[in-house]
Amino acid sequence: MIPLHDYLAFLSIVTLIVVSPGANLFLLLQATPAQGRVTGVLMTLGFCAAIISHATLALIGVGALVAASVTLFTIIKFVGAAYLIWLGVKAFRVALTKTPLASQAKDCQTLPRISQRQAFVRGYLTNILNPKPAIFYVAAFPQFLSAGGTDYWLGGLGLGASHALIALFFYGMVVVTLHRVAEWLRKPWVWKSIQGISGLVFLLIGGRLLISRSPA
Repeated sequence: MIPLHDYLAFLSIVTLIVVSPGANLFLLLQATPAQGRVTGVLMTLGFCAAIISHATLALIGVGALVAASVTLFTIIKFVGAAYLIWLGVKAFRVALTKTPLASQAKDCQTLPRISQRQAFVRGYLTNILNPKPAIFYVAAFPQFLSAGGTDYWLGGLGLGASHALIALFFYGMVVVTLHRVAEWLRKPWVWKSIQGISGLVFLLIGGRLLISRSPA
């Protein structure tokens, strides 16, 4: 059983991680006004599923293996960076597309629609391909879990589920807010700005991931 003060400390840490601007937030900002609330919710569920995956992998030792292996860390790092850079390039292409002013207002509504499955997978990949959460779980779990046995698994999955619920609440609120102001966000200059800023953020995060070093 995890002591209450340890549990509250863990919640404080993961809450700060969730609310800090990053790839998840900008993915929602980029997609929700154009694709709709359902797409945003499914991406959020993808984030949450990735959090549970990170927790589970950490519990069975895969997270520690990634943290300890330069080769595995490098492979995941390059795959994750390539994916984020791909998202950034796509966003920049939309932002820099020269279209007549009359048609710009419909740009975000005429983009290729993504399926519900694609929305979930895109949210999942954005989170799971980042080795940073795996390192966080490797570093954080030993401070909050028992050495072994049933309490280890129940406690670990409970912490992962708590993290996922915080993410669900926060990003769910983001989706609701974006949906309410979607009409304003779809204005030509706003839409182009969102795509440009999102593209820059994805490129910066992807570039930062490329130069990150393994903790091993």
